[in-house]
Amino acid sequence: MKLLLFCVSLLSALPAAGSDVRVSLQDGTQKSGELQALDDQVVRIQSEGQLQEIGAAEVLQLEFQGNVSGSAAVQTSGGQRVYLRDGSELSAGDIQRTANEIGLRSVIVGDLRIPSGVVSALRLQAEGPTFGEQWATFRQRESEKDLLIVVKRDGTGLDFLGGIVSSIGAEAVEFLLDGEKVPVPAGRVYGVVFGRPAGEKAEVAGGVRLVFSNADVLRGSDLRIAADRLQIVSTWGQSLECGVEQLLTADLSAERLSYLSDLPVLREDLLAADPGGSLLDGLLDPETQQRLFSPRRDRVLQGSSRLRLRGREYQRGLCVHSHSVLSWALDGRFESLELTAGIDDEVAFNAAAGHSVRLVIRADDEVLLDRLISAHDQPVPLRLMVAGRSTLEVEVDFGDGSSVCDWLDLADAKLWLARQK
Repeated sequence: MKLLLFCVSLLSALPAAGSDVRVSLQDGTQKSGELQALDDQVVRIQSEGQLQEIGAAEVLQLEFQGNVSGSAAVQTSGGQRVYLRDGSELSAGDIQRTANEIGLRSVIVGDLRIPSGVVSALRLQAEGPTFGEQWATFRQRESEKDLLIVVKRDGTGLDFLGGIVSSIGAEAVEFLLDGEKVPVPAGRVYGVVFGRPAGEKAEVAGGVRLVFSNADVLRGSDLRIAADRLQIVSTWGQSLECGVEQLLTADLSAERLSYLSDLPVLREDLLAADPGGSLLDGLLDPETQQRLFSPRRDRVLQGSSRLRLRGREYQRGLCVHSHSVLSWALDGRFESLELTAGIDDEVAFNAAAGHSVRLVIRADDEVLLDRLISAHDQPVPLRLMVAGRSTLEVEVDFGDGSSVCDWLDLADAKLWLARQK
């Protein structure tokens, strides 16, 4: 008995084991070990029996290798989800909206009170395979009015009404339509997309970006980790806390780079989903084409899976279908563009047919890259200089006169900020 008590006492005196992490540094190197602590000054890891300290300014990202995503992840509560204008997405339950704020219970970080103005959309029902693409399309719409998204009575799809959502309760959603208050049963409401005043530009989110095991994303500042607990201050000022075992990645790179999937676009056009004159040309109406084949951020087309190239999953990037053109303002702020290009694994099983797409990247109308990428090619790492340039344009075109396999991933696509002189 004395021996047992001695062992228990000895174990309690030892420092708590940290989470296994891979730390990516600004110089391109990586370090692995057990995370002991993190604050705004230093990251401490235990590696090969030694405690190492890394300056926080050197760290781009931490990947928590022992934590699990997918079916073993934290489960959502009721299938509800909140989308913030800073890019955060949180699985939630008990969503209610008053005039000034939205209250909910986050699966990851507990009870939240979020000012209404920072929320872009609410999904009030489980996504399911039937409505996911339509919901994604509604979320991308620019509107000064709130969009109340309802399930059609025959259950075949989603429809919307434009007006003002004044409150959301467990039983009904109050909706002002042409000045008249209309209570809509909560069971009919799939979600709400909140309007934005004309001319208001999307802000480029900075700070820390956390990705959790259930695909939740949270942005904030002042991240601290100790004793397997993390603390962070949300972008709306609420202090939040949860266990590190739920965390997949912590991205600390905002002051050094910007991801294309975060930046507001100057132009985003799907010009055609199939080549003119092909067998598939004209089979889908333009609205359906836009819903199915418009570019996706951090997800593949027609689904919620992450980008994947030859078995490797990427948290960030764009999935772009031919024939599409996207452009962004650079305004001379960036030094280089880095990405890995390839046909997504979701469709690359057609590799034997040798299908390909054409990727053209321009800066201020100068062609920086013009390349065919086929389904059987290995992922292509690219680094292109854009110093002093005003605009960046990416065009994904049909490379072989066919739209087969035309899911081009621009994985981990990021712009490095120009160094201050």
